[in-house]
Amino acid sequence: MDEFRHTFVRLCRDNHTDPPDFIIHQLKSFENTSKRGKAVLDLSTNSLSPKPCHILGKVIATDRTFLEYKFADCMLSEDAVKGLANGFAHNSYCKSLDMKGNNIRGAGAEALGKMLHHNQAILKLCLEWNALGMLDNSFSLFCEGLGSNECLQALDLRNNQINHDCAIELSANLKRNKTLRAIDLRWNNVGLLGGRAILEMLQTNKTVCRLELAGNNIPSDILKSIETAVGQNEDRAVLSEDHKTKMMMLTKHVKQIESDKSLQMNDLMDTIEKQEDVLRKTKRTTTQQVAHLQEALEERKSSFNALAAKLSMTESELALQEQKTHDVEIVVERLKQELSGRHSSHNEDLRKERETRATMEAQLHKELSESSDKNIQLQSKLDDTERKCRMQQDQIFELKEQVTHLQAEIKIKGAHFEERIQSERNRHKEDLRDAEQIRQKEVSRVRQDADEVEANLRERIQQLEMTRLELEEEISRQKNHNMSNKLQHEEQLTIIKQKFQSEEENRYSQLEEKLRVTQLLKDEVQSRCNQQSSTVSDLTSRNSTLTLETETMKKRVEEMQQELAEKNAVTFAEVGKVKLDLNQALNKLEAERKVQTDLRDQLSDSDRKTSEQILRYREACEEKDAELDSLRRRLKSRELEVSHVREEESQRAKMLQMAVLNYCQNIPQSTMESS
Repeated sequence: MDEFRHTFVRLCRDNHTDPPDFIIHQLKSFENTSKRGKAVLDLSTNSLSPKPCHILGKVIATDRTFLEYKFADCMLSEDAVKGLANGFAHNSYCKSLDMKGNNIRGAGAEALGKMLHHNQAILKLCLEWNALGMLDNSFSLFCEGLGSNECLQALDLRNNQINHDCAIELSANLKRNKTLRAIDLRWNNVGLLGGRAILEMLQTNKTVCRLELAGNNIPSDILKSIETAVGQNEDRAVLSEDHKTKMMMLTKHVKQIESDKSLQMNDLMDTIEKQEDVLRKTKRTTTQQVAHLQEALEERKSSFNALAAKLSMTESELALQEQKTHDVEIVVERLKQELSGRHSSHNEDLRKERETRATMEAQLHKELSESSDKNIQLQSKLDDTERKCRMQQDQIFELKEQVTHLQAEIKIKGAHFEERIQSERNRHKEDLRDAEQIRQKEVSRVRQDADEVEANLRERIQQLEMTRLELEEEISRQKNHNMSNKLQHEEQLTIIKQKFQSEEENRYSQLEEKLRVTQLLKDEVQSRCNQQSSTVSDLTSRNSTLTLETETMKKRVEEMQQELAEKNAVTFAEVGKVKLDLNQALNKLEAERKVQTDLRDQLSDSDRKTSEQILRYREACEEKDAELDSLRRRLKSRELEVSHVREEESQRAKMLQMAVLNYCQNIPQSTMESS
């Protein structure tokens, strides 16, 4: 709520307008409420000018707080309705809209039609007590938007001056609509032809389950047939709901089966990931081997200078190999997508075979076996792709040198062609500037004429609106006068009945005469109302003529645009000539490339020889590695023998020490005995 209010106030300040107090008060009342997501913005019975409505439309376009908006009896003008409709056209959160009693017609009805064409969120729309059917052209645009809508479910069109032509247009567009369920057309003037058109619509539209047509002068037999058709639609809706519930139960059962299959698919994906890890490890080993080769080649630079240069090129070729391995990974991802697509087709087969569960299970087992075979085939495809990668690694050596030579030649020729293209572009820009100056002069002249015509039309429309307001004020005054007269007469009758019951007959005759006089006054007032309605119809016809004049001016503007398009076509033809010259130059380049292919073949032969030498060097290194391993084994065996000898010598030394100690102990005893 705070964001809505702050954005509204900020936009009002940017547009130099004061925000209406009742809107701010209504928004502040929602700040302390805890229920969010169910708020209703009710601005009914408040007069709204066009500027606040345009600002409200901008805020509503991105709002996600209010589920329902009410603009009943707000005296909205056509500009105000346009501003609100533009906002609701981009809103994707509101579910209900009430615009009752706003005298919407003409441009307002067209704006509502555009809103229904773009909006995909409103479920209920109330347009009671408006004048949508006053102009056939605007109502036809409203009906087109209604026919293209795919979310509206309830529509209220009571008291909208809808005649039989409007009803025919409405029914023709409702044949395309497949979401509308309830329509209220009470208290209009649909008539016999409109009722027949609605009957024809119900023969094709099977979603309308509630249709109110009271007070439309439709014959009883047509009303009965419409009621029967609507009843059939209701029965179909009930059956469809039952079918949906059953489908939900079946989908739950199928999802369980799909979960089991997803586990199997996850196992397959794990195996694929393991294979990818193996590929990465092989990449690392290859990079390490290349590093060793580079070290060996650096030691022998004096004898293999040419080979060292080619090995420096191999580093860039290895980068291309990595790119190709990345392409192989993309291919693996595509294979995964194919597996997911086949899995979705398998789900569709399950949906089609829900009626016979026993046969469905048998088919599922068969499809599982087929999927396992397909996985085996995919694994074989992966092996093939690995082989192709190895073959491509050999081809990369040949392609890099060709690319370097071609890049140098293409840069030289590209610079030459760029200079030529820039000169032609400068010439083309000068021609376009001249054409744009001529077009701007013609457009300015046409705009001046259109502004003058628009000013005249606005003055006429203002005059017509002033006359319409005066007529409405006169009608309201006459209605008030009649009501006051009725109240006075009723009061007099009540007083006479209470005081003079005996003289009821005489005064009753007098009252009848007074009632006759009042009826005559009513007839006169009704005749005046009819005259005023005829004047209003004349004014509407004048408005239609003015719209025709505006359409003629639009046609003139379109003719000027066609002339501009012809001039642009001439410029594009010149550009096409330049493209032909470029294509000829490219053909020459292709001929030169053919000559270069022969040179590349020779280079490929030399590369093959170098690769053979590298293979020989690798074989020699492998032999030396084998000799080193054998020598290491011998060293280990000798170290073991030395350790055994050392142990034996240590044991002998211990024995000698023990013997010497024993001998030393025995010597003093013998000397003592001799002494």
